[in-house]
Amino acid sequence: MKTTIFRSALSSVFSAALACASIVPITPVQAQTNCPSVTRPEIAGLFDRWNSSLQTGDPNLVTQNYARNAILLPTVSNQVRRNHEEIHEYFVDFLQLQPVGEINFRSIRLHCGVAIDSGIYTFTVVNNGQSEEVQARYTFVYNRVGNRWLIAEHHSSAMPETITSSADSDLSASNQIKAE
Repeated sequence: MKTTIFRSALSSVFSAALACASIVPITPVQAQTNCPSVTRPEIAGLFDRWNSSLQTGDPNLVTQNYARNAILLPTVSNQVRRNHEEIHEYFVDFLQLQPVGEINFRSIRLHCGVAIDSGIYTFTVVNNGQSEEVQARYTFVYNRVGNRWLIAEHHSSAMPETITSSADSDLSASNQIKAE
């Protein structure tokens, strides 16, 4: 009797599993095979495009570098920016500092439809009429959207400690595109 009940229950569970499988097809994840062609220098040029848009002082032009659902973790704000409106709002304030960025060190990694540019950059900003430099770590994650590479994620954080002069010269000497 117990065996019959067990078989019946097992049969019911198996039948339910088959019914669910027919409702929600199980499709294996497949690797993308038609990856867009891109080079490390092209990805490095995306920072130049972004930096040039900063220097226009127009937050609309800066925001156009970001995908619609991009995430910005900015250097001078504690608020996570999760869409164009919030990213635009951040740059309205940030552009008042007249930022000009320069890459000190970078590493670019390329994947299918995704490129990651990480490193250290320095911004010259004007704060209360005084020019100052702010060095930060950064990561830009780019996605190919249509025929443009756009920023999907941008993280920037101030350096946690003062860099010694020898470390500074090491960074300046390694201002290059590295493959990892």
